[in-house]
Amino acid sequence: MHQRTRARATTLSRNSIVPFILRATARLRHPLIFTFGARRHRCFGFACASAEQPVLRHLASRPAVLSTTLFSTTLSTVSVTGPKCSSSQPSIRAARSSSHTTDYTAALRLSRMSAATLHAGVQRNGMPANLPVNGTGKPPQQPHVVVHNLGEGGDAGVGAEGVGRAAVAGDFPAPPQQHRRRSFQDAVDVVTKMTSRKPNKCPDAFEVTKRFLDRLGFAPILERIRFVHVAGTKGKGTTSAYTAALLQAYGFKVGLFTSPHLTDLRERTVVDGRLLDEATYARYFFEFLDKYEALQFSNSQLDRDIAAPSRANFFRFMFLFSLYVFEQENVAVAVMEVGLGGRLDSTNTVPAEVSVITALGYDHMEILGNTIQEIASEKAGIMKPGVVCFAAPQVDHPETRQVLEKHAKEVDAPLILLDKDVLPIRSWPRLAIGGIHAVEDSKLALMAARRVANIPLILPLDEVEKSVLQTMTYAGRSQIVPIDGGADTTLYLDGAHTPESIAGATEWFLEASAATTKDAAPRRVLVFYTSRNPKRILKAFMPYVSKFCKVVVAQIANPRMSSHSADPGDVDGRMSQSREEMVTTTECWRSMYREVPCLPCASPFDALEDILDLVVPAASDGEDASKPAQVFVCGSFYLVGDIVKLARTYEAGERRRE
Repeated sequence: MHQRTRARATTLSRNSIVPFILRATARLRHPLIFTFGARRHRCFGFACASAEQPVLRHLASRPAVLSTTLFSTTLSTVSVTGPKCSSSQPSIRAARSSSHTTDYTAALRLSRMSAATLHAGVQRNGMPANLPVNGTGKPPQQPHVVVHNLGEGGDAGVGAEGVGRAAVAGDFPAPPQQHRRRSFQDAVDVVTKMTSRKPNKCPDAFEVTKRFLDRLGFAPILERIRFVHVAGTKGKGTTSAYTAALLQAYGFKVGLFTSPHLTDLRERTVVDGRLLDEATYARYFFEFLDKYEALQFSNSQLDRDIAAPSRANFFRFMFLFSLYVFEQENVAVAVMEVGLGGRLDSTNTVPAEVSVITALGYDHMEILGNTIQEIASEKAGIMKPGVVCFAAPQVDHPETRQVLEKHAKEVDAPLILLDKDVLPIRSWPRLAIGGIHAVEDSKLALMAARRVANIPLILPLDEVEKSVLQTMTYAGRSQIVPIDGGADTTLYLDGAHTPESIAGATEWFLEASAATTKDAAPRRVLVFYTSRNPKRILKAFMPYVSKFCKVVVAQIANPRMSSHSADPGDVDGRMSQSREEMVTTTECWRSMYREVPCLPCASPFDALEDILDLVVPAASDGEDASKPAQVFVCGSFYLVGDIVKLARTYEAGERRRE
């Protein structure tokens, strides 16, 4: 049985054998490389699925040779050759039968062999020194399987030439390796290297995310955690933060997933209002990354395709990671903010028990649609049968109410629009977050949180709820940063980036700056950036333009890629794109508001001093230099994040000098 046999010539057709073995081994779990010899050992290889993992682990740890007959009859022997060390590969060799015919069912039966069947015949033996490699000159991290079916002139023995060529020709990638360094900064580096293209409308994005949830085994997470799902054009981040804060005050352990982050990656995944410490975050991150990358070596071609590095989707990755974190932290309720749109967003895969739609407006029109009705339809896509949806009254765009109401009827989702009859609370506390939209956002949040906690909406606010609403702040929203105590300069930061939100944020700024300076005409400077249609965005400043003495059109430190960019690492291309956006915005401002000087920035700010120098009036400006500068920064969360970082660095330097 163990004796090698030399078979007579039979040339196999690649076209006939390859499809068969691909079908026969479709359910195998690890890389399997088949090679077929012809005259003079000319071999070729291809990769598909592989044999059972427990068997391979066994063979990788024991020098062994196994020979056994597969169901006898016309089948040939199958030899399993194990390596002397775990870093080498075993090979499985299927020879032809003595009848000079090839029994293709050998592959099928080999694929179904149990670990017990293979283990039964293991014998200690010496191994050939020239074991196959994975095409890199180094042994692979985990074993592959090589099945040889030798044609004319082929040798049923373990031919080094055939095995070596098989590995090089197939060149199946090695399974994911453990990351050598696993610190928080390493996690940031991994994220930075991910594809960061500007999002496009991807019809299969929702289905891809569902596939990930299934393959990662996240179904129990979705069943255990209760979810609140928040969509909208403006205020969805603030509404999500209010909702999470209220739920925490009610006694729930709460997870909050939002985007984008301002200065720290950990801001996207928060538990009970706090960032995870860097060590814990890094541990969770790499545990999840190992699971995520393992899908690249699935027996499913679809799994390998969606998990391929070239298709890495940063938002989807962070969404899935947040679920993993919330499970590890034993979160009871998770508040999930939609990334973009709603219907096709990754977050729409969660089985929410409450949905929220904040105020709607024009944003991401190249993806969501050119009309407000189309945008509203995408946002309404988060509604689910039988799940209550609380929505803003849509004062700015009342035509969207019909879209929401129609979709709610179609999916049988109870829709409750915010009004005084639904939430009969006349006296509302003064909020730490400014702007009229913040009041609306906080009311939607109260409705959602009370729904989860089973608290009637008609009850008046209690002291705990009042305290949350009065004290809750959100980085990058209505944020005031005095520089050197505010004697010369105070920064007013808001990530508002749609026309409606910019108008609301500007009103907050004018009110707050007047209250700070007690001056009827303080020296106000606008620092602005947008990657969107500048003409549409800049119209929001029309009622307020006379309040500013100058505007500075900035660039951001890490601009997002355009949708047509081919290389995620093309830093020069992204900076060139940012400069083009800056030039376009500057030209647009000068054509619309000639009375207010516009200063374009040739590059992103390197230090806070760059901003301070720009706001200082020149002799020709005719400004009163004795008045402190009130600097309003808006148009982009990325710009706000850049300036917050610079302000922290500046303050840290000042403290060291003291």
